[in-house]
Amino acid sequence: MEQCELSSEEILRRKNRLRNTRKMICGSLEIKSQDETSIKAVYEEFDLKILFSELHPLMVFCLEKPLDDHKRAFSSKTNLLNLTSVLGSHCVNVYTGLYQYRATHWLDTEITQPRFLEILDRCVIEASRGYRKLAS
Repeated sequence: MEQCELSSEEILRRKNRLRNTRKMICGSLEIKSQDETSIKAVYEEFDLKILFSELHPLMVFCLEKPLDDHKRAFSSKTNLLNLTSVLGSHCVNVYTGLYQYRATHWLDTEITQPRFLEILDRCVIEASRGYRKLAS
């Protein structure tokens, strides 16, 4: 088997894991909208988007929050934030002033609700740290 070839059993296992994870998330958060690849919600003052990839299998957390117009000039601080960020990455869209924190989590095993909320809360802590540094 080549490195990227997956057995039909593994493909099915990954699809089921993803389906179970999405179901658990929808039962844990107040969902604003969703489609085949993502879920949108609000969590701890951030707009939250969770994206999924069946094949890999991955779950990507995107936490977003607008920066005030006069604070957009500090977006160059994001490079410094990324040097000290272990979990994910920080960025600012200089045109819209939207701060974003992204973190990826492998779904190599089933994820429980407490574990999901722990991961999400750790992402929020890091996003809040980044947002405060940029907004100060």
